Amino acid sequence: MAGYKRDRKRVDAALRKSGIVVVMNKNHIEKPAHMVTTMKAVYEAGLIAEVTFRIEEGILREAMKELVKLRETSPRDNPFLLGVGSVINPKELNAAIEMGFDMIVAPANVMGGYGEGKEFVRLAHEADCFAAPAVFTPTEFGYFLEREDGLEPDAFKVFPARSHGPKGFSDLLAPFARARHRGKIIMPTGAVDYETGPQYIKVISSRGFTPVLGMSAPLALVEQRKKPGDLDTITESLKTFAEEFKKRCEA
Repeated sequence: MAGYKRDRKRVDAALRKSGIVVVMNKNHIEKPAHMVTTMKAVYEAGLIAEVTFRIEEGILREAMKELVKLRETSPRDNPFLLGVGSVINPKELNAAIEMGFDMIVAPANVMGGYGEGKEFVRLAHEADCFAAPAVFTPTEFGYFLEREDGLEPDAFKVFPARSHGPKGFSDLLAPFARARHRGKIIMPTGAVDYETGPQYIKVISSRGFTPVLGMSAPLALVEQRKKPGDLDTITESLKTFAEEFKKRCEA
């Protein structure tokens, strides 16, 4: 990573500005070049890019060699941040840190049978990686919230959001709505789209938290046309999404 230093505060600021994390999977990326092109286009569209470990690790590693170089040249006030998700075990967590990702997102307890969820946060923070583990129940949310050991996550992913829906999401957050929690980042992920996205923004904000949506919808045309890595399709898809999503949010 040469002279680059990861900074969780920089990731936090970028997420709050963007409000959307574009999640990429095997339908969007089939080779390293696709990953480089797609993550760069997402960044240039003003959004945060997140690849997932559902993509072959070899592809992630090869692409990251180029992406970390591009990150080095990005301006400090508009950093090219590199996110990775679907990290499900300590081996993938260590690989993500080693490859140089700025943000690490998980769908569940990354440590599995190897330790508590707080260990994911500890390991990520030791490398100054932004940590966003997933919760689904009030018990899981309560486990991570207000930890006295300093191992509270940087954001709380709620997955699968589809199972709660916007109304259930509001109910989940209600018991934890406190003035001292105001502004903490909540990331609904899983079937978040044009229809549900604006609803999640509304209910999360109404509870005093900051919404950041995890979604693949901005790359819908890439998947529909089966054109991974095609810059024209990626650009069109991101532009179409931005225009339509803005209309839905303003409706």
